[in-house]
Amino acid sequence: MQPLFYNGIMIKKSAFTVLYITVLLFSLIGFTGETAPIAVIHVRDTIQPISAQFILDGLEDANRNPDVRLIIIMLDSPGGLLTSTRDITSAILSSGKPVAVYVHPAGGRAASAGFFILLSADFAAMTPGTNAGAAHPVSAIPFLNGPPKKGGDSVLEGKIVEDTAAFIRAIAEKRNRAVEPAELAVRKSIAYSAKECKDKNLVDFLANSTEDLIHQIATTHPELNLPPTGKVKTTDYRYSIREKLLSKLASPELIFLLLLAGAIGLFIEMKTPGAVFPGLFGAICLILFFFSTRIIPVNFAGVLFIIMAIVLFVMEVKVVSYGFLTIGGIVSMIIGSAMLFKHDLPGMGIPMGTVFAMSLFVAVLVILLVRLVVKAHLNQPLTGEESLVGMIGFATQAFEKKGKVFVNGEYWNAVTTEPVVKQQKIEVTKVENMLLHVKPKEE
Repeated sequence: MQPLFYNGIMIKKSAFTVLYITVLLFSLIGFTGETAPIAVIHVRDTIQPISAQFILDGLEDANRNPDVRLIIIMLDSPGGLLTSTRDITSAILSSGKPVAVYVHPAGGRAASAGFFILLSADFAAMTPGTNAGAAHPVSAIPFLNGPPKKGGDSVLEGKIVEDTAAFIRAIAEKRNRAVEPAELAVRKSIAYSAKECKDKNLVDFLANSTEDLIHQIATTHPELNLPPTGKVKTTDYRYSIREKLLSKLASPELIFLLLLAGAIGLFIEMKTPGAVFPGLFGAICLILFFFSTRIIPVNFAGVLFIIMAIVLFVMEVKVVSYGFLTIGGIVSMIIGSAMLFKHDLPGMGIPMGTVFAMSLFVAVLVILLVRLVVKAHLNQPLTGEESLVGMIGFATQAFEKKGKVFVNGEYWNAVTTEPVVKQQKIEVTKVENMLLHVKPKEE
């Protein structure tokens, strides 16, 4: 057998052939469907702008990945905002790849907003021991609902219920699910167990685990070419520290409290100007309120927080706040940075530790720079005659009222109210028409 030389390495022909075939086989495995990647988006949270954006980013990334054949949203949610729900369901309905929403684990739920998301999926599944439904819309700020009508509900609430009922009907019809029980969950706040959802044709599968769900989908939908058995390769999307922090701030339960806290804080600041803390706290709460209710988008809220942080750092130099402005600036910088610098891929992005460190660094840097600018402004250099005031020189002759002195390398005419002896040190107190007013310098 003749040896084969390749890059200075001698390889036998038979060994090279075996290696080539092995590499070829392994490269083909990825196209057989045996280890087809499946994207799994984990959401155990309320439905609000942060969780909605997290799901949308996951769906977008999974749709871009040519290897992904199925997207699973692992859902456990008590509900949330209807606006965020519409964003999520729209993204699921328009997804280029099949989406399964799986209510998991046992004891979990897809209540209220989660019920809409569950029904919008290509494949709806639940773990035994979970529940779904109770999707009647409820305002986060009850006193804004308007005047009541005969049935006890307000006019505005009646309109919202009708719109929401039409929304769930459209989803159910789109996915060929039972319309009547879906609509009852909206109008009557009815909730269903996992078994009831299956019996009423609200969900497609009851599965004990993710592997069980994938097995059932692979069996009933062979066109997806999913692995029917064995351990399945998945790409998992989970909350980063950023999402966890912002999700707490955007929680629907806090919306009304943020509005009240913001209004009260600003009211106290207006009644007691200079208190600092109430106004600072109120401003932060109001920006969070606008962000939570989606009046302003997350990126705009982040920019507002960073601008407010810089303003607070500058104010710290001019206002006695006992550190409150600095603390408020650091908090604003951290929240703003977390809102702006999000990741698009798992494992990518700026760690929150870096955000904290950089926020502290920027706070110290801005305060130092502003202090230097203020100091330079207050201590402007003097030129001409005014610069002589305070300088020390000596008398070139003895005199009691008027004589000659040497100051700043030059000879000057000077006047004094106290007698001065020759070579005695003098201090300039005033300059008037090229005439120095001096006094003897005390040793």
